[in-house]
Amino acid sequence: MNRRENKIFSELIWNDKSTVAAFKDKYNVQERSIRLAIKSINDDLMEAGLPTIFENSEGELSIEDKDQIAVKEFEKFIQNYNFYSYTMTKNERHTILALILLNGREYITVDMLKNEIGVSRNTILNDLQELKSWFEDREMTLKAKPHVGYVIDATETQIRENILKLMEVNSEEYYQNGYTLNVYWWLLLKQLDTMNSFENLKNILLEEEEETGVILEDYSFYEAGIELMIILNRLDQGKYLISFNDELKEEIEISSKYPFSKSVLNKIGRKYDVKITEEEILMFTKHLRGKRYLKGERNSATSLDINVMIAEAIHLISGQLGIDFYLDFGLYDLMVAHMKSAVYRVMNGEVLVNPFKDEIINDYPEILQIVHKELENLENFIGKKFREDEVMFLVLYFASVIEKEKIQSNKNKKIPVALVCATGRGTVQFMLAKLKILENIIDIVSVSSHHNMNEIEQSGARMIISTIPLPNSKLPNVAVRSPMLDDQDILTIQQKVFELKEKEQEEIEEQENRVIKQNPQKDIQGAFYNLLSKERIEMDYPAKDWEDAIRCAGKLLYDTNTVTEQYVEEMVSSVKKHGPYIVVCKGMALPHADCSKGAIKEAASLVRLKTPIEFGSVYNDPVRYVIGMSIKSAESINQAIYDMMKIFGDENNMNKFDSLPDEQAVLDMINSFQKQKI
Repeated sequence: MNRRENKIFSELIWNDKSTVAAFKDKYNVQERSIRLAIKSINDDLMEAGLPTIFENSEGELSIEDKDQIAVKEFEKFIQNYNFYSYTMTKNERHTILALILLNGREYITVDMLKNEIGVSRNTILNDLQELKSWFEDREMTLKAKPHVGYVIDATETQIRENILKLMEVNSEEYYQNGYTLNVYWWLLLKQLDTMNSFENLKNILLEEEEETGVILEDYSFYEAGIELMIILNRLDQGKYLISFNDELKEEIEISSKYPFSKSVLNKIGRKYDVKITEEEILMFTKHLRGKRYLKGERNSATSLDINVMIAEAIHLISGQLGIDFYLDFGLYDLMVAHMKSAVYRVMNGEVLVNPFKDEIINDYPEILQIVHKELENLENFIGKKFREDEVMFLVLYFASVIEKEKIQSNKNKKIPVALVCATGRGTVQFMLAKLKILENIIDIVSVSSHHNMNEIEQSGARMIISTIPLPNSKLPNVAVRSPMLDDQDILTIQQKVFELKEKEQEEIEEQENRVIKQNPQKDIQGAFYNLLSKERIEMDYPAKDWEDAIRCAGKLLYDTNTVTEQYVEEMVSSVKKHGPYIVVCKGMALPHADCSKGAIKEAASLVRLKTPIEFGSVYNDPVRYVIGMSIKSAESINQAIYDMMKIFGDENNMNKFDSLPDEQAVLDMINSFQKQKI
């Protein structure tokens, strides 16, 4: 089985019917590829003694009598696959390797990796070279020791955070129905759950919920189960948190979630005979405080659980659209940042006009329907509906990701080729044998006689290789001298394929340019830059705590006569009342107040802290950048906030800001984003 086959199988389990044509369009492949995928799935299902996929007289595909089989049986079928029976994509392989390396007890050799996932030594070496930069981007080091192997140089906190992120961004919607039919997800889980504890850990959580009356929502329950599995697996390896350096430590110790955390972890400690330390209890308590609860916790639309609702919406939308993140944390974080900026605008009554609305309705009706449906829980939580223009921006964002995936897929595609031989199908075998040398650039999709052009057209061929001239053919073609194919024939075919691929590449680049032009994420207008000035930028301020950091940002606004003292006090008071909801991006906070509380003039201030500060945000702490906003009206300020979210929502941009020497460099950097249309 491979990724596409797995997705086809899963869709037919959860949905009633589909068609070959629908899958062909969805996966942008030939009909022949879909039929081969179905045959492969059916071979495995028959071997397992399970119902197979069949096609009725109307062309509808479904799994025969699937309602008579428990979903658990299909899940067991999926769980039986391993690295030798499941064909991974390069992205899947890289993600698995990253998880294995992060979760390694000691040094891991190339041979160990080769034997584990079933690929060649050279493939592993190339993968490790590519992964090296990924680890560096995450502030970790992939260290190689001759004749010993590879190990990750990072703190225990970093390792756990990145394992958790890998599981989060690549998770299936397990929490929705308690089942997952994704082979790749199970392969990830098996690498992490070395003690086969996941089901037991969920049962311990359930037991604690029943005893305390504190009931987690489904998505939060799933997250908590994954977090407990990571904790247990690391403790079993003797990998403990050395300390818990958190400015909110005292607050966490007296939190209502502390007894819950302590009880759960102590039960796990007794069951699996591992030592539970205070640091582990405090860290899990911190995670629990950022969860959503059905009972036992008062929810507020300005509290941390908005992050959970946003993450859930992104997973639901991405899952239905077939968007995969793998190691691309930046893509996931950008989606989160975009969704947060949208929630921020909706909650504050800001209006963002979408100039592409009509085109989006026309071009992406299915994505629009999915986004509308999966936003309902988030809308119910914040108590407000997203404006249609705002929904359209979200649709365009997800659509642009899908289009880019298609473009990338097309770049690596083989040219579909039809073979025509005047002497019949038998002698075509000579051609097939010779054409093996070109199997990396062509895909034989049809073998036919010259009079049956209808079959060739239906096959999806882009080119014909024929033993006779075809002057009236609509498709590009190469006439070879005999089925034996000499070196000159092979060279001529190769040249024609390269011509077609070059033409396709030009079409792909044109399409890519259209996607870039349409992508609102890249459209920085410069409004945020216009609100800043050198006098309202402070570099490397040594803040004592979050309140001191906010007051610094507020003072910059006050000193330049854009707000009153009352406005600065309200910036602080708002966080004390509602929590750290202003930490809207990883490492960045956006303190502000209502315009009626002393906003004189629209402006922005920017503070880079000397040492990052904890604001109490589970997902986005610590904060290094504090951006104060003086807001006069939603309509006039929304583009500046939109620009700012796009800039600071990108981890690569944040890294660039970290190395800037002075205030002017900050202004120049922000201005450059406008010019580059990042």
